[in-house]
Amino acid sequence: MKRWLQWLLVIAGLALFALYLHRAGLDEVLNALRQIGPAAPLILIPYFIVYLVDALGWRLCFPKRLPIGFPNFWLIRWTGESVNNVVPSAYIGGEAVKVLLLRRHGIDPRVATAAAIVSKSAQTLAQLLFICAGSLLFLRLAPDIPGLRPGLGVVLGGGLVAVLLLFWIQKRGVFLTLQKIFTWIRWQPEWLTRRRESFRNLDLTITGFYAGHRSRFLASTAAYLTGWTLDTLEICVVAHLLGQPITWSQALVIEAFVGVAKVLGMWIPGALGVQESGILFLGRAVGLPEPFCLAYALIRRGREALYAIVGWLLLYARHTSLRQLRSEQA
Repeated sequence: MKRWLQWLLVIAGLALFALYLHRAGLDEVLNALRQIGPAAPLILIPYFIVYLVDALGWRLCFPKRLPIGFPNFWLIRWTGESVNNVVPSAYIGGEAVKVLLLRRHGIDPRVATAAAIVSKSAQTLAQLLFICAGSLLFLRLAPDIPGLRPGLGVVLGGGLVAVLLLFWIQKRGVFLTLQKIFTWIRWQPEWLTRRRESFRNLDLTITGFYAGHRSRFLASTAAYLTGWTLDTLEICVVAHLLGQPITWSQALVIEAFVGVAKVLGMWIPGALGVQESGILFLGRAVGLPEPFCLAYALIRRGREALYAIVGWLLLYARHTSLRQLRSEQA
């Protein structure tokens, strides 16, 4: 996507959010935020736990033994996710950073790349299951919203097609499929021709993992599903601190479909505006007041910014940068 279009969408999203903020009353939202006071650090705990659980899900997509301890492994994942949350690269840029950082610890890039692909597959499958649960609860909480059933059908149908396509491509071979597509459009990029043999080995590594470690893939999916479920704790903690009654069902619906909104806005830096508008729409749909939804949207954005800053500091603490990593990749 063109950079000017990305920023145009960011401006449009932020303008829409500012309109909602003005309509709900800025003073009311700020008063809600002040109410949290010194308890604010508690909001950071749920996502910290989610990071640990997700790192376990990623770890299960590797061979049993690695020349790196879990704490270092977890910090590398934190670094990569921070890149994913800032750089609009369809969540590919952060995965490349993880692979290159793992290589510095003696892990074969082919193994790390295969694990990244398998891990994303497990995470996507877990998200689809989470959205299915959210859809059932959404129908129960807001059955009178016009077009809700068809809309949920489109989301679930699209998610199912994406998951099936993901596994079908991996079964055929990721880079073999790419090669056939390029042949069909009569374009043979030099990088594909030059690394054909290593790409074939990567395909064999991926299919070999599914054939020999199916239980680890299922365990990884379960870990990611646990992470998605634990994400709802953040909304519940914020609601408790703000004195806003909320049910676990309401929190789960918001978390499930904010994830969908972020996927739709993955080409926009940080999904700015898209995420905030999604939280407001979903919160109102399940019966939560606008001031709370807007306050939570701001708190969530602040938490994401803090975690991203820590992740980028971890990157530079390793005496490296994205430019250096690109040169190593080349």
